[in-house]
Amino acid sequence: MTYRQEIDGLRAIAVMGVILCHLGLTVIGAGYAGVDVFFVISGFLIGGIIARQRETGRFSYRDFYARRARRILPALFTVILVSVMVGWFTMMPYEYRYFGGGAFSTLLFVSNIWFFELIDYFNPSALKDPLIHTWSLAVEEQFYMFVPLLFGLLWRFGRKAVFAVFLLLWAASLTTAILTNDDHPMAAFYLIHTRAWELFSGVLAALLFPRIPANNRLHATLANLGLVLILVGLALTPHNVPWPGGWTIIPVAGTVLVLLFGQVPSLAKKLLTLRPVTIIGLISYSAYLWHQPAISFLEITGHGPTSAAQITAVLAAVLGVSWLSWRFIEQPFRNKTTMPKLATIATLSLTGVAIAGFAIGGHITRGYPDRIPPEARAIMAYASSYSPGYKDCLAVRGTVSGRPVESRCVHGADVPPSVALWGDSHAAVLAYSLGKGLSKRNMSLRELTLSSCEPVPGLINQGQSRAPVCTKFNADVLAYLVATPSIKTVILNSAWDSYFQKTISTNWLGAPVDDLIYAYPVGQNPDMPDTARKAAISKALTETIRTLRDAGKTVLLIQAEPRPNFSVPNHYANKVWYGETLPADITFPATLYLENTAETREILAKSTADTGAVLINTASAICPNGECMVFKNKESLFADGSHLSLPGVAQVVPLILDAIKQVRN
Repeated sequence: MTYRQEIDGLRAIAVMGVILCHLGLTVIGAGYAGVDVFFVISGFLIGGIIARQRETGRFSYRDFYARRARRILPALFTVILVSVMVGWFTMMPYEYRYFGGGAFSTLLFVSNIWFFELIDYFNPSALKDPLIHTWSLAVEEQFYMFVPLLFGLLWRFGRKAVFAVFLLLWAASLTTAILTNDDHPMAAFYLIHTRAWELFSGVLAALLFPRIPANNRLHATLANLGLVLILVGLALTPHNVPWPGGWTIIPVAGTVLVLLFGQVPSLAKKLLTLRPVTIIGLISYSAYLWHQPAISFLEITGHGPTSAAQITAVLAAVLGVSWLSWRFIEQPFRNKTTMPKLATIATLSLTGVAIAGFAIGGHITRGYPDRIPPEARAIMAYASSYSPGYKDCLAVRGTVSGRPVESRCVHGADVPPSVALWGDSHAAVLAYSLGKGLSKRNMSLRELTLSSCEPVPGLINQGQSRAPVCTKFNADVLAYLVATPSIKTVILNSAWDSYFQKTISTNWLGAPVDDLIYAYPVGQNPDMPDTARKAAISKALTETIRTLRDAGKTVLLIQAEPRPNFSVPNHYANKVWYGETLPADITFPATLYLENTAETREILAKSTADTGAVLINTASAICPNGECMVFKNKESLFADGSHLSLPGVAQVVPLILDAIKQVRN
């Protein structure tokens, strides 16, 4: 196939969509769909090469994978090595250790699995991972591990047989993506079985391409339609739609139309072959590789771009570095004369071994902590400032079904529990200290906590993997509490605003925080009007409390807790690392807490007023006198951006113990 400039134009649209999305331009609502465009282009080009070489009997697995290595590895390895060096001077030990794991998984082209297990791609914190974008390279290479083999097995039966089997695999992958992305959104996003249909779309288009009869007028119309669909998919896809899914078909179909019909003169071809556009297309692979580390390290060091001028400067710098990468790294390695076979193998092998060695060393040393001054390490220690048994007693959705409610952790005196603590991880951080306080009164507490699960039966969380597990857990807990008369007091606590509110807020440093998880009633539309959604949440909470009250329980409801929504230990350890001296007490205006939790506090206040439950304002211990503390007497009160550290727990537990004492007297 001859060189087609319009394909470089497609690459330019794809990479600019991704970069602008990651730079925070909300007008590019689904810029991440640029990756889907890349997948289709890749399938089209690679599928076409394999088909043509199969027809002429010239296909060689060795040559195929050697070309892939020359194409993919040099720039990728360079980006990883530069990130390793920058990270050495900017990343905290736990971040650096985690980064090393991402680097090692990238070497093996399984980083999609690594990131699937560890991070939500759409969580704002993902921006701080320099290598998260390599998940797409892993998907591509996994696809190209088996597709050439399928070609080899099926080609003897003819092109039609290849097409038919690939079409069935395309349909199976697309169906799987649509059926699983509600319950397992991150699996659908990251893994090959729900992404293969996009690459197969390109392969199928490549098999069709030589058989399409000429019809310039029709083809021009279809190419124009294709470009419109791509742009619509990038700009107008609604926020929070499952991806990949039905909406993904729009940019994928548009890309297929341009690939099939974009050769003829058309408005689409004219736009896609503009010189500035094709130049970006030529450097698109390097641009894709370099943009994420650039943005990540700016975010890590607290210099993330916010203004239009800053975004423009970062974009210009990324494109400039990408051109240099394309010119002096990509191009030489693709040329067998410039970089002979043995030199290429030696260079790539040694670089790969160096990266692997760094990753293994980072795992063994836990992120090379000796890089960091002792004062900064002492602050970072608060990131693991949790009570004994916290991780063992807090259930997670993947394993909670194997732990009966009645056998969950008990804290306190060696007596049957008369108090139950029901909630998410924010409740779990309190459990041990509450039990320790209750033991002085010869009492104990049953911990009933599930990570990211608000203690309100009848609700389900949008955007959460295995969301129905939370619904079942809460139903089981409520049934257990009602059927257990020995439990007299029930404490409800969670990061209420995370589930109740559906708004983009700002953290205490002023950065936007888009919490993508929100609750809505089981059986209802997650996109229901927000006023109706909050009314339903209030009703469900009120009914839960009334059910407990009717069963003879006293119900204590912990007020919405202050959440800085930035990693307090990490942020201030960085400041110390960079030479800043911290005051003993660090505070923020309490108005920030009050503004971020206004809607939630209204719901909680109404439910307690309607039911006679007791509302405990633990926030008063963190935010006295109009100021919210993150450090007190040189101790961090937070273990991360929302969970209290042990010193923070020590501030609020006395208030809860006093409330228990009052209702029990």
